[in-house]
Amino acid sequence: MNPILHAGMNHKGYIIRRRLGPWLLLAPPILLTAWLKYYLIIKAFYMSLFDYDPINAPGPFVGFANYARMFSTQYYWDAWSNTFVFLLLTLLMTFLIPIVQALLLNELIRWRHLFTTIYVIPALIPTAVNMIIWKWIWHPDYGVANRILVFFGGQPQAWLSDPAFTKFCIVFPGVLGGGLSVLLYLSAIQGISKDIVESSQLDGCTGWKRIRYMILPNIRFIIFIQLVMSVIATMQLLDAPYLYAAGGPSGASTTMGIYIFNTFQQDFNYGRGASASIVMLFVIAAMSIAQMMLDRSQKN
Repeated sequence: MNPILHAGMNHKGYIIRRRLGPWLLLAPPILLTAWLKYYLIIKAFYMSLFDYDPINAPGPFVGFANYARMFSTQYYWDAWSNTFVFLLLTLLMTFLIPIVQALLLNELIRWRHLFTTIYVIPALIPTAVNMIIWKWIWHPDYGVANRILVFFGGQPQAWLSDPAFTKFCIVFPGVLGGGLSVLLYLSAIQGISKDIVESSQLDGCTGWKRIRYMILPNIRFIIFIQLVMSVIATMQLLDAPYLYAAGGPSGASTTMGIYIFNTFQQDFNYGRGASASIVMLFVIAAMSIAQMMLDRSQKN
């Protein structure tokens, strides 16, 4: 075979392999993501258009009647109201604490690894176990919370049984902070270039000024990512309100996650449950896009 022709064929084969190789590697995860994520979204929207009967699927076609009936019920809007209250409490009470903890840990020269480990260990405790402990703390008869309240002259409270306190009691354990968020923030802080740190110190940027003008701007990206993830997780909140109070008392802790769960598992109304899921998907997507657009505008 002509050496020039042989070299050309090898070169052509190399180009084909180079172009096809990445797609062959990416094909399995792309197909699995499309099947396990996007197909289910399309399937949920399809179910929402029917009075869905899982035995004789899909059941009678009702169009957007499930959405109309859902929007006309006060229970649905109460669930949205509770969800946004949980979001506000989470951001006000728990979001900034891991950042402060990471800033304090970064200032430690000795014992940093010890305190970092102490902060991370609670994240290893199963969620259910942690909630059982806190339900004991909030118990109206022998809980630690009422013991402390009585010690300081207050009156015992029915914490998880009182609609006025339920949301606060569910969110409050996060005030202790810790967990993997502290590690993420601490890693981002320690990843700041030492040249930038030394230059800021030479310019007299110390103390609060160093945190405000040097550290926080350089970890802004991870703070923004954690903010988006926190909003998404809270909007989908299900396990904590359900394990603490099963959505009670009187629906005070019923989030959209619990509403959808109950619609599927208790009411067996699959069409309406799918409708609620689709609406929540669009609401969370809109909030995430708004956050990203706001962050982009601030950078510009």
